[in-house]
Amino acid sequence: MSAAKLVDVTLVMTWSPGTGAGDEPARIVFAIALDGQGQPDAGAWLADPAPWPARYEAAGKPPMAGDVTHDEDGWSLRFFADAAAAPDAPMHRILHLGMPRPGEVLTIREPNGAEAAWRVVGIG
Repeated sequence: MSAAKLVDVTLVMTWSPGTGAGDEPARIVFAIALDGQGQPDAGAWLADPAPWPARYEAAGKPPMAGDVTHDEDGWSLRFFADAAAAPDAPMHRILHLGMPRPGEVLTIREPNGAEAAWRVVGIG
């Protein structure tokens, strides 16, 4: 159980070099603690002994569980192909995660270096 009060942030892919017109957009839902100014709380992540969950959902595929990570370069998401969380799972770097708000567009750099745009569609 997490020691921090987490909120779910829901993203929907708005653009990626690998998606075509008419494709159903993928979704990412991840949990994060926000500080008093609404910014992601790195201190809470460091102090929390429990992993902060993440999930990747794409049409026609089973959801992939994952987690939220933080380091000196910022916030990332990791997704696991199976139930076991591998410590060397590739990072999906969230570029410039500030104060997440519905309508905001975030850029996520995938492990292969490609960048995709994701719209925040829910917080709660």
